[in-house]
Amino acid sequence: MRKDVFTKRSLLIGTILSFIIGAGNVYNLMVIKGSFMALDFTTPSAIFLIFWVTLINYFLKKFVPKVSLSISEMILIYIMMIVSCSIPTMGLVFYLIPLIAGTKYYATPQNNWNQLFLNHLKNWTILKDTNAIKWFFEGIPKGQSIPWGPWIKVLLSWFPLIISLYLAMVFIMVILRKQWVEKEKLNYPLTKAPLSLIKADENKIFHNNLFWLGIAIPFVIGCINGIHFYNKLFPSVALTRYFSIFRRTLSLPFRVSFPMIGFTYFVNLPLSFSLWFFCLLSTIQQGFFNITGFGISEFLPYNENRPLLGWQSLGSLFVIVVYGLWISRGQLKEVLRKATGKEKDDSSDYEIVSYRSSFWGLIISLLIIFWWLVLSGLPVFPSIFFIVFMFIIFIGITRVIAEGGLAATRAPVIAPVITNSFFGSKNLGPSALGALGLTFVYSSDVRTFVMASVANGLKMLEEVKAKKKIIFLAILISILTTLISSIWMTLYLGYKYGAINAERWFFVVGPQFGWKYIIQEIKKPGGPDMLYLGFFGIGAAFTIFLQFMRMRFLWFPFHPLGFAFSTIMMTNNLWFSIFIAWLVKFMILRYGGAKVYEKGKLFFIGLIVGQFLVNGLWLIIDFFTGETGNVLFWA
Repeated sequence: MRKDVFTKRSLLIGTILSFIIGAGNVYNLMVIKGSFMALDFTTPSAIFLIFWVTLINYFLKKFVPKVSLSISEMILIYIMMIVSCSIPTMGLVFYLIPLIAGTKYYATPQNNWNQLFLNHLKNWTILKDTNAIKWFFEGIPKGQSIPWGPWIKVLLSWFPLIISLYLAMVFIMVILRKQWVEKEKLNYPLTKAPLSLIKADENKIFHNNLFWLGIAIPFVIGCINGIHFYNKLFPSVALTRYFSIFRRTLSLPFRVSFPMIGFTYFVNLPLSFSLWFFCLLSTIQQGFFNITGFGISEFLPYNENRPLLGWQSLGSLFVIVVYGLWISRGQLKEVLRKATGKEKDDSSDYEIVSYRSSFWGLIISLLIIFWWLVLSGLPVFPSIFFIVFMFIIFIGITRVIAEGGLAATRAPVIAPVITNSFFGSKNLGPSALGALGLTFVYSSDVRTFVMASVANGLKMLEEVKAKKKIIFLAILISILTTLISSIWMTLYLGYKYGAINAERWFFVVGPQFGWKYIIQEIKKPGGPDMLYLGFFGIGAAFTIFLQFMRMRFLWFPFHPLGFAFSTIMMTNNLWFSIFIAWLVKFMILRYGGAKVYEKGKLFFIGLIVGQFLVNGLWLIIDFFTGETGNVLFWA
């Protein structure tokens, strides 16, 4: 390993690849419309690219060892890439840009948006220039240039909020890293594949037949389906079957997801068992509600099918996060003592940012977020409440990713809905509800975000013994580079082709989705929703029971995280893949033992790498052929 553990060239390579991830994923979803490469916490773009970086580096070490990359350099590059993956599409930009422009674009005399909430929004929060808006969605007329000015003005008003949000996420993970990584020793299943690739020399991964067999299965199936897309006479392989249950009020999917099988192999058995078991249990519970007519009829965004159970899961998630912070109190006290000068702060020797900087940086970031929310029209106490629950959700989701490998998930109930349900829409009023509508950009469909990527990155830094300060700089560079490249590419392609012709969810449905809920609440104002809060209490109480049983009895097979995420749409879609991985691991450990389990690891890593590898290669093929809509796998 080099003496200069983290080099300028690794920072440069990471920056270039972050730019490619930002611009490339935007181009994919706006033009190619192929397989998703930066939609979930799986970070397919990063794994696809690190595979090729590792393979090239493998040959460099054999033939030109002086120019090869060290393990530390590749970890830095990978951290920059996974941070980058959390920004360009679902993470931020594909909700920010369409909402900024789409709020006014989709306002019509028929839907009465202007009177209902548009007039209550602050002018600096959305785009108002008529031509800039129309040309973005419909394409720019010949002879006209892209109106960058109005965009720069409104984006600069969002910049303090976005950067503060991302910095707060980084600082929270720095504060909790020691607790999660060193004291609780969480698994971090999403780090297994990249670390195995990066350490190819040690584990001889490129010489392992099981690894290549794992790659071959999704790769061959992906190629079969890719060829079928081009020639319908060629057969295809279906990986999903749906069965109608409970008098056709629900459908139970049986979906094979190779990455999810791969990730779950590294999850402890009680948690993987709980994920699929509680998912089926919640399906039965919802089915009972459906056939008995018990439930609600109002629209609940991002949990339309199981709204009451979503609140039940939220209560569970709340208890898990609060309990997690309670058992971290020793670590939090240490951070506080070092931040306030009561104890020598030597944390910069082993953290990417010192505890003093993290603590005060977090305080300042939260104050800026609070200030932005109040300026946008949300009152003081709802703003504080919103921030608290937003970060409870972020921490809870990051926890299930770090411990349970649930790489495709989101919140059971989103922070703006929680805030409105607690205070009541009649008490908030149109101005505050409009401000809550703006928060859908970064707190609603949170299927990927910076905090989770940073958590996985900090775990990978266990492989590096030197000081890690440069990693914080690398993360900041990755964030800024990806923001610039993805926003620039989104605007450029929108004006060139017309954004309404791009991915429909993000540019047609998405800009109207949050406002649909806000309009519902403005038209039918009400007080705090006691039914929702009641199910919140049920979920919280049951989770306390589960946690008590786990602490009291070692044999207890249920994990609270499985219950907390049982009602999420993605869990419902992936339960069967989780079940397959749980069953295989259970059988291997029961009849083959630890040695067979260890040997099998590279096969399951191959399943992960193989799907993302074939996704990326077919995107390149589609780019050159000009074909669009060739999505090989859902997740």
